[in-house]
Amino acid sequence: MNGEKHNGEQHNGAEDPWAPVTVTADQPAPHDQQAAYQRQLTAAGYGEEQRVRYIEESGEDPEYAACVWDEQIVAGAEAAGIIPENPRSLSPAEEATHAARDAAISEFWTQHPEYDVFSNSPENQALFRQAMEHGDQKAREALGERVAEHLLSRPQEPERADDEEIDL
Repeated sequence: MNGEKHNGEQHNGAEDPWAPVTVTADQPAPHDQQAAYQRQLTAAGYGEEQRVRYIEESGEDPEYAACVWDEQIVAGAEAAGIIPENPRSLSPAEEATHAARDAAISEFWTQHPEYDVFSNSPENQALFRQAMEHGDQKAREALGERVAEHLLSRPQEPERADDEEIDL
């Protein structure tokens, strides 16, 4: 049972703060998944309070320490199975939109090596807008009706019939 040892004694949570966390088999409702995930992180010693403590006590630049926590410590704990993976917060259509758009933008940048990421010149700004439009167009071509328009840089307005009245 949850919280019991094999010999029937009640498990005291203060004994071993690094002990594995027992997770129920029931999946929480989608709107509760992120909250449940945060509770699991806290129980395993990887919650927001532990993150803040790590950043404060690391002696590193706070931004650097936050990146280390997010991209190394938590990612390593997920890979080792110490904590569960972060539940998906995106729908399959949103994930497909991101993937199609990102692939098209990467393709655009390989075709335009003249882009200078450190320059804010008008030419670079124009190339950046072209890259975003290229990504949007390719995502629409690949996904058609299933594209998550709200994730694109320039969502398209829904088409209206000509006889539809416009309220002003």
